[in-house]
Amino acid sequence: MRYFDDRSPFSKVVSMLFGLSLSVSSFADTAIPPKPLSDPALEAFLQKQIETEEGVQIQSVVKAELEPNLLGEERVVIWTLLGPAYWSNHLSVLSQPNGQWQLLATLSLGGAEATLEAVTSEGLISITAKTPGPDDPVCCPSQQQTLQYRYAKGQLVELKTESKIGKP
Repeated sequence: MRYFDDRSPFSKVVSMLFGLSLSVSSFADTAIPPKPLSDPALEAFLQKQIETEEGVQIQSVVKAELEPNLLGEERVVIWTLLGPAYWSNHLSVLSQPNGQWQLLATLSLGGAEATLEAVTSEGLISITAKTPGPDDPVCCPSQQQTLQYRYAKGQLVELKTESKIGKP
């Protein structure tokens, strides 16, 4: 007994969808995954700043000129400290005056998911972050915020926060 006719429009749609699913899965197998952001020298330097059982993962890096008196270039970095059962993001300003990294300032961003948006030569640093709302589980922050900091003379200071509650 046949449930549908091989020549029916339904069977043609089923055959077409099956063929499409095979081609999509074979494309997914050959697609090149994006490379994670990595700077081994910078990661090694940050690793020296934390405990031995903790790890470092760089999230965002922006080249900047924030200290006109320093030789070399500065970098503004958002990086994640990975502990055995915890993690936290950090904002750091570093310099590389003679080929060796030097930490100029660092500030904990806590559990915020953060991305560097802009860094100005006047030291203004803008970050887009998702932070936990009052009813959010730890896993799933929902408050979109723009965090602004100013870097000057070895210090990072938070300026203001714009909250866009509930917007992903």
